[in-house]
Amino acid sequence: MNISEFLALFLIAFVFVITPGPGTLAVFAKSMSQGFMPAFYLSVGMVLGDLVYLSVVIFSLDLFAELITPVMDYVRVLGGIYLIYLGVSSWNAHGVKLSEQANRKGNTSEFITGLVISLTNPKVMIFYIAILPAFIDLSQVGFVDALEMLVTVGAGLLIGISMINAMVSRIKTLFTKTNAEQRINKLVGIVMILAGLLLGLS
Repeated sequence: MNISEFLALFLIAFVFVITPGPGTLAVFAKSMSQGFMPAFYLSVGMVLGDLVYLSVVIFSLDLFAELITPVMDYVRVLGGIYLIYLGVSSWNAHGVKLSEQANRKGNTSEFITGLVISLTNPKVMIFYIAILPAFIDLSQVGFVDALEMLVTVGAGLLIGISMINAMVSRIKTLFTKTNAEQRINKLVGIVMILAGLLLGLS
């Protein structure tokens, strides 16, 4: 890719990931409840899921459309139910201890959760199908070009979502007053449930 294509693809990925959606809301909730690093691993899983979709668009769109697309509605609904389940669990949980950040899931679990969120959101693939052909001829993309695209999009996604994560981690300090822990759980629960509804009904 030339420099203009590189910048365009980076900016598209950056804007896409900071636009409110199920993934953004999930990272917001995770960062608010458990801090930067758990939300970062969640973000890495989401980015990898997005890159899986991008790889499919680049290399095997026809095969994907024929075999997978018919069941994507069911997959999306299952992803929405999963997010709603996480939201209800957070709503019913005891107050989080912000100073200790206790009872957080392992980083692998956060990563897998992010991957599930992304892979159950077919709008990611639709976005790439709609956008990429506007400035890149996918029929002429070689292996090296594809790697450059994946790295560029991955960087744009991870930088964008990490900026949101960092901002939320700072905002969270406003909630560290006495008796605020339970309110944070309620907020996180509401955000996760909204993310699940947004994914399941989209």
